[in-house]
Amino acid sequence: MKLKWQISIIAFLSLSFPLVVWFAFKALNNTYQDNMLAAADKQAQVILNSIEQYYQDRQQELQGWVLHELSDDIAIDGQTTEWNQVSWYRVDRRLQFKVAKQNQQLYLLIEVHDDSVFIDLNQASDRIILALGETRGIKRFNLDRQAEGPVFSQLQDDDFEAYWHEMANGYRVEIALNNITAKRLGIAAINHGTAESAVTFGTLKEGQIQLTPFFKEQQHWNDFLEKITPEDGQLTIKDSQGRIFYQTQNVKTEQPQFDWITELIYDMAFDNDWNDGSYFFGQQVQKSFSAGQIELNIQQTEAQIALIQTFIRSLFWIFLIALTLLLGYFLYALILAWRIKRLNKTLQHALDDRGRINTLLPSSQAKDEIGDLSRGMSALLDQINDYTAYLKQLGSRLSHEMKTPISIVHTSLEVLHMEQPDDEFVDRALNANNRLKFILNQLSALSKLKQSIAESEVEAFEINTFIKELCKGYQLTSQQIIFKPCIGELKTQGSKELLAQALDKLVQNALDYIGLDDTITISTQQLTKTKQYNIKVTNTGSQISPKHLPYLFESLSSFRDQKSPQPHLGLGLYIAKLICDFHQATLEANNLDHPEAVEFTITGMLLQ
Repeated sequence: MKLKWQISIIAFLSLSFPLVVWFAFKALNNTYQDNMLAAADKQAQVILNSIEQYYQDRQQELQGWVLHELSDDIAIDGQTTEWNQVSWYRVDRRLQFKVAKQNQQLYLLIEVHDDSVFIDLNQASDRIILALGETRGIKRFNLDRQAEGPVFSQLQDDDFEAYWHEMANGYRVEIALNNITAKRLGIAAINHGTAESAVTFGTLKEGQIQLTPFFKEQQHWNDFLEKITPEDGQLTIKDSQGRIFYQTQNVKTEQPQFDWITELIYDMAFDNDWNDGSYFFGQQVQKSFSAGQIELNIQQTEAQIALIQTFIRSLFWIFLIALTLLLGYFLYALILAWRIKRLNKTLQHALDDRGRINTLLPSSQAKDEIGDLSRGMSALLDQINDYTAYLKQLGSRLSHEMKTPISIVHTSLEVLHMEQPDDEFVDRALNANNRLKFILNQLSALSKLKQSIAESEVEAFEINTFIKELCKGYQLTSQQIIFKPCIGELKTQGSKELLAQALDKLVQNALDYIGLDDTITISTQQLTKTKQYNIKVTNTGSQISPKHLPYLFESLSSFRDQKSPQPHLGLGLYIAKLICDFHQATLEANNLDHPEAVEFTITGMLLQ
């Protein structure tokens, strides 16, 4: 894994610190909210006991239908969208209704479940009966079952508006009563299975419709609840379905303006359950009693809200500091990676085109570990440079030092050969000494050649013209050599003398392996996409053993099977490879099958 990613991982792990702080804040907030909720629960229990005792002598005052106060107008169309906020009164499993008011209008939504539909024009049909108790008496409405649509008032006045809606398992009726001052309400439904059978259900007792009064607030209840409502709290008494009987507030402390962003962050980061009794504005406790349930909301005081906002601000600053450190770690990782990458790139190019070693590396003056590494590498390159210089001179020194003893041995062997011309051992020793002199001369020439390659001057030239001139000289020696240039110019930069020497080695190597019917083809090719050129020397009639291909260009490697009076040290292809390396080119050898041949390819860069 790269250094910058390792440091980046460490930097990301540093985020664990603000996370730990966040968990600590969250645990502290949970403890705080639990304690506040427990205190609110105890306070609600005390209030509940007081309400329960007060209720025992006034049970009739918390009964009856609760009229929901509508804020928007209701369209009388049989739909329930406008009624979503109103709770159902369930008389039994077959009848349920909702009741609401707005200004002087009374609204009803009645649903009756009836799986059988009986309609006979000559008999009584299914119907709904409404009974309203008013100051002047009881008013009754009969709504007969009909097709989908508005119901027309049988009283021929404007006090009645209804809509009949058929459902899969019964029917629904939406009713608006205008200018009604009703104080009680009773509902009954009659379902006919046949002409003779009928079922009546609703708010009935012994077959009579019972009128239940609408709930009416009593001032003494409001006075009592205001006295027991805690400071900065809200007390609500509801029936069992959640309909509000009474609601009082005792807010004496002016609450600060809440920042919605702070509230949102609190809900997302600290509040584990939005449905519990602990929330940003305070605590909420619900408890049941004989007539329904009470709900106590205790708002947060200014100090409590300031504590929550302190939590959020502290957490914000800690995260901001951690992110700043993370950015600093990442930038530092990039700088370290850039320094190491620059040092690595300089090391890869420490050996220049002329074979000289550049020992000056970047960051050598730095006082950190990368500076120590750079200085250590520079010292190592100095030693390699000195050793390379020694090796360059080794061949010449060996040749110079061994010339004298070899000459003495050669003179002695010649004298001995003159005295004993038929001695086989003397002849063998003389031949071995001649081979040793040849090897020393070749090593000395190779050392001088390496030095001359490093000191060669480069120039721009055109490859096809250059090779064409060379081939004229090759063809004087052998007519089996053919040149096939590509179309267009191939301009490159290098040493013409060295490149000619490399081609000489390749052509000479090919001449050693061809027969009378074989050919040597020198061809050029332009690689447009990579802006490179190819020079190929191909000779037919032979192939190289696959096991010898990887070692073909190594020094002192020769795989010739036939013997010849002239020794071969395996330096020709090695020298050709050195010349290609100087030109930043590659030299490869491959066997061809159709026809059987060997192909040497030089690939180099063209001038831009």
